[in-house]
Amino acid sequence: MQSNARRDPANIPRGSADEERTRGERPYLEVLSALHRTLQPAFYLEIGVRHGRSLELARCPAIGVDPAPEITVPPLPATTGLAAMASDDFFAGLQADPLPRPPDMAFIDGMHLFEYALRDFINIERLATPATLIVIDDIFPSHPIQAERDRRTRVWTGDVWKLHRCLLELRPDLFVLPLDTAPTGLLLVSGLDPGNQVLQDSYDEIVRQYRDDRAPPTAVLEREGVWPVDPASEQVPTLLRQYRDAGASRAEIVAALRAATAAGASLQ
Repeated sequence: MQSNARRDPANIPRGSADEERTRGERPYLEVLSALHRTLQPAFYLEIGVRHGRSLELARCPAIGVDPAPEITVPPLPATTGLAAMASDDFFAGLQADPLPRPPDMAFIDGMHLFEYALRDFINIERLATPATLIVIDDIFPSHPIQAERDRRTRVWTGDVWKLHRCLLELRPDLFVLPLDTAPTGLLLVSGLDPGNQVLQDSYDEIVRQYRDDRAPPTAVLEREGVWPVDPASEQVPTLLRQYRDAGASRAEIVAALRAATAAGASLQ
């Protein structure tokens, strides 16, 4: 399954127009660029580098993790490092060689399987601060076949969509905001708690429970509850930067982000 998941999309037979359909208000790389520009992270971590198009957006010290990176962009900045290994191995190695500082922003776009994305989230949260912004790709398939665990289309999210629901159900303490980006949506998560063990302690049971859901519900396919990109992609990182620089508590950060969301007009 891993080898199939890593296959070049060009080698995947193209599905029907409906099976390959995508949607979204703005391309996700544009939104990631805006998040970097507004949040101004001092350190950035990326899981799943592939060609480097998202990693090259970092203008700060950064590390990209991928077992088989295929960098095709111009040379990455000298402040950007590549860890050519599986993310599980990378995080295990941090016990002996820790990161220089907690990441202010992290992007999860590795294996498109729920259990991998969940592990990456757990591991990043351990390293994070309450003001860290975790961005998760591939939360909105537009057709059930795109969400299958065994890839059969060029547009493919796997079952990462389950991580969104998992966080809503098991970590209601977090701030979670889905964005209407192309082609497969982004999920913003903040208000992180490195000491929270809920997901780690119940990991095996969570994976068993969520693996039973074979297909995304209509609410996922239709992007119900999604937020428009503008001005969410400016409002959220602006608040996070302000509260990060002020040394605010996790409770203050979550309350501020939720208040901005509840206000409606400030994010829509």
